Amino acid sequence: MSPSTCILVLSSLFVAAYARIHPVMHPFVNHTRTGLVSPDVIAKACEPSLEKAFCVSVLKFQTISDVNDLKQATFVALQAASGEAVATSELIKVTRQKEEEKDVVEDTIEEETLADCSQSYASIVDMLADATNALLTGPESDVRVEIQAAMTTAETCAKSINAGKKTRQVDEVAKKNENVRRFCSNALGIYNVYAKGH
Repeated sequence: MSPSTCILVLSSLFVAAYARIHPVMHPFVNHTRTGLVSPDVIAKACEPSLEKAFCVSVLKFQTISDVNDLKQATFVALQAASGEAVATSELIKVTRQKEEEKDVVEDTIEEETLADCSQSYASIVDMLADATNALLTGPESDVRVEIQAAMTTAETCAKSINAGKKTRQVDEVAKKNENVRRFCSNALGIYNVYAKGH
């Protein structure tokens, strides 16, 4: 196992342990960047992106891992997507609990939408974890498969939202879901750059 892979494995274990204690993680907010960052690597990783500024910010302002090669950049992007997915899953869970605590269910359509998205996010969190594991231990070809599966599942949540009644709670989930799709797309783009040159 190469030194960079060892570092990524240890970082992944730390992030996984932290996520169990603090399930709602919002990457890059109110954190001091401590990871070493290579501007050249970031420029290469983000060059094909349609959202270059977003891609750069994901890699540059983080504390997950050093970014000195494209594999590390992919790892960081995956962890960012995973953190956003976990936060979205937690939001859905909390919102559903609040609805269940009410004496009268005010909107069964809203509950159905949240239930659909809850199932979707249970899968998305697992898929992104599998993508990270594939990156670290192989087979690396599974990284693309798992990210694409997560994006497709997020689209399923979006379809459920669009078909249902628009409420404040559902609107919040819709915004978080769109963020997850954005983070996943970013991770996939960076992985494609890594895979092309690997």
